[in-house]
Amino acid sequence: MQFKKTIPYKLKRIIPMLGIAGASLFMGGCEKEEPLRDVELYFSDSNFEIFDTNAIQEAIDQPDVRTVYLVATGGWETMWKNNIKIFVESTLRPSINMSPKVRGKGDFNFHPGQASLVPEDSLWITQQGWTINKYRSPKEYQ
Repeated sequence: MQFKKTIPYKLKRIIPMLGIAGASLFMGGCEKEEPLRDVELYFSDSNFEIFDTNAIQEAIDQPDVRTVYLVATGGWETMWKNNIKIFVESTLRPSINMSPKVRGKGDFNFHPGQASLVPEDSLWITQQGWTINKYRSPKEYQ
């Protein structure tokens, strides 16, 4: 003797219930992620304060910071080839190497022709995101 028990159900109720159950598996929690932000730290030929303090490292350590931009401002006309080489090796390169988050931004308006006398440093500067003499007119080079 075999007993069959039938469970009454309505197809039009089962399909929405399965849809709700499936959707709840893919829904995340209530946590909202903070959007990542960029930080700009400014320096000029007369103000190297960000390199002397822990400002760069503090910005890197913040979890919501995507990129730390070291922004060059001011006039750099007094920097000649030897000064450019020393500045890159002693200040810029160690700062950029602190983290992959650190990038350059802004323009170094060196005295015309000086950056071309140290091509390896000039190329490195532009590869990091800075520009060199972007806002000078071609007449200034003659």
